[in-house]
Amino acid sequence: MPLAFSKIFTIRNTVVDIMILACVYFIPALSHLAPFPVYLLDPMRVFMLLGYLLTRNNANTYLLAATIPLFSALVSGHPPFFKAILISFELIANIFIFVQLLKWDKFHSAIALFVSIFISKFFYYLMKFFFIRLGLVEGDLISTNIPVQIGTMLFLTFIFYLFLKVLGRSTEKLE
Repeated sequence: MPLAFSKIFTIRNTVVDIMILACVYFIPALSHLAPFPVYLLDPMRVFMLLGYLLTRNNANTYLLAATIPLFSALVSGHPPFFKAILISFELIANIFIFVQLLKWDKFHSAIALFVSIFISKFFYYLMKFFFIRLGLVEGDLISTNIPVQIGTMLFLTFIFYLFLKVLGRSTEKLE
C-alpha cells in the first residue's frame, strides 16, 4: 500500500470512520424521534470534527468531509444528491480553512474553528446560489435563518473548546 494511503487507512482511522458513518446512517431515524430539527445542530460538521479530534489526521478528515454527506444521501436519500455535493464542499472548505488558520500562531483553536465555519458557510451559500440558478437545487438560498446558524456556530465552538479543555489541549495547536 502506498505511503499516503497507509497514513489514512490505519486501524484507528478506519474504526473511527466506520463508527462515524454508522452514526450518520442513524441520523434520519434520530431526526424523526427528536423533539426539534436535528439538522440545526449541524450533525455532519459535528461528525467531521469528531473524526478530526479522534484521529488528528488531516487526510482522513478530508475523506470524512467528502463522504459523510454523500454517504447520507446514498443510504437515506437525505440530503438530495446535489445538496450533498454542496455540503461536502462546505465541509472540505471548513477543514481546509481550519487547518490553515491553526498554522498561524495568532489563532486559538476555538477561534480558528468559528472563523473556518463562518467562511465555509459563505462558500456554501455562494455555491448554492449557482446551483439554484442552474436548477440543480430547489428552495430558498437561506433556509435556516442567520441567527440560528450563528447560534449553532457558537455552540459548536463552545463544545469543541470544552472537549479540548477536558483533554488538556485547549491552548495547544492541533496540527
